[in-house]
Amino acid sequence: MNIAWITDSTTILPDSISQHDDLTVVPLLVMKDGESFTDGVDVQAETVYQWIGAKHKVTTSQPSIGTFTEHYERLKEKYDVGFAIHLSSELSGTYNASVQGAEIAGFRLIAIDSRCGIYPAGQLLAEAMQLAADGMSIEDIEQYILDRRFDHHIEFTVENLNQLQAGGRISSTKAFVGNLLQLRPMFHFEEGKIVPYQTVRTFKKAHAKIYDHLVEMLESGAVTDVSLFHATAYDLALEWKSSLEKRFDVTVRIDDLTPVLGSHTGNPAIGMSFLNPTSRL
Repeated sequence: MNIAWITDSTTILPDSISQHDDLTVVPLLVMKDGESFTDGVDVQAETVYQWIGAKHKVTTSQPSIGTFTEHYERLKEKYDVGFAIHLSSELSGTYNASVQGAEIAGFRLIAIDSRCGIYPAGQLLAEAMQLAADGMSIEDIEQYILDRRFDHHIEFTVENLNQLQAGGRISSTKAFVGNLLQLRPMFHFEEGKIVPYQTVRTFKKAHAKIYDHLVEMLESGAVTDVSLFHATAYDLALEWKSSLEKRFDVTVRIDDLTPVLGSHTGNPAIGMSFLNPTSRL
């Protein structure tokens, strides 16, 4: 059985699959004052931050159903089935557009709502590919990933709350008061949604708490592969990486947020994400 693997541009791909011949990455869109740009193709994150700083209206949009239909019309000529893992449907309509596009194209698609995103979504995709290579049936892989998708951990914080407010993640009142008093929430994923779980004074204290939390989890031995994702906070991420790799037997990668994701966090922002290890693979 020939399997096409599909994801969207919000997914951070492990190096092991980033150049996979059977992988298709469908990009989301960044909107500047109503004009659309393809995520990571027509625009890069640095430009998006410049737009935000210049007070342009920056929003995002899912790929259209027609875009997915075109991809699936092409894929069905070569592949028997598609296996897609997409950003949480609580955050984007990308998953639903993918499903509808496959239906229109008449392409058999197994689509997974990851209930997360970024690196854990990429890790889920890598595990699905490995299971297929090991001979597991596509139906069993689907059930495995549906169960496995809740094993993720994602935390992050931001310096400025304006973009989170613009994207509807927090209210305008909370953004105003938070910026005024330098209150910085820390966020995590809960049931596919991004929710604040603690608020402290200053960005520095917020990211220090996230780092300390990551250290606690590494000390428990439950984590082996971590993505530090950021928006214009590379030096801080590098500091974390250097410190963690000296103390623990762990692989730590540094990932820039894509233009779409960075448009929601604004900059600077930093966080960590991983999929809990499994004995299955």
